[in-house]
Amino acid sequence: MSDREPAVSLIADPDTGGAIGIDCYVRSSVPAAVSERIAAVTERLRTLRDRGYLDELRIDQWPSQHATGPMRTRDELVAEFERWADRHDYCLEPGFRRRTVPRSPFGVDVESHERVRVPLVALALYEYAGDGETLRAVLPCTELSYTGDERTYTVDEWLTAVETRAFDEPVRASRIDGPSPLEGQQ
Repeated sequence: MSDREPAVSLIADPDTGGAIGIDCYVRSSVPAAVSERIAAVTERLRTLRDRGYLDELRIDQWPSQHATGPMRTRDELVAEFERWADRHDYCLEPGFRRRTVPRSPFGVDVESHERVRVPLVALALYEYAGDGETLRAVLPCTELSYTGDERTYTVDEWLTAVETRAFDEPVRASRIDGPSPLEGQQ
């Protein structure tokens, strides 16, 4: 694993100083088999919290694509994640993908628009210090390099690395981030 692995040392070492929190975002409409895999990931996160490696854990469904009140939209949340990725030489693809949806042939949409496809599970890792919080990592993400050697960090790989460091034993991975038959679905 590289030295730039997103926040593994931050989470695996509870003596880093700031409080650590994770926001876990999951898709709401998934088949039962996928739902079981998502449940396995959330249980692994709860175990990290229960053993003191996380100070806060929130598990939420991805927000709506469109504004429906005071909550942030999916686009606003993904834009925050993209700003983090840009500042730290990562990109969010292939886990997150933007695509242009053409204008409806029935005249319902005035113009074409952009749509974001989000992963089944994503993590936003925060450090809380003083009066604010700092976004430390987003998973899945891809590390960019000048040599063209890109490395994608998945939720499952990250959890396995943290569990191995925290518990001194490898933990069976859930394979939630592997290639998915739902790749093109929203």
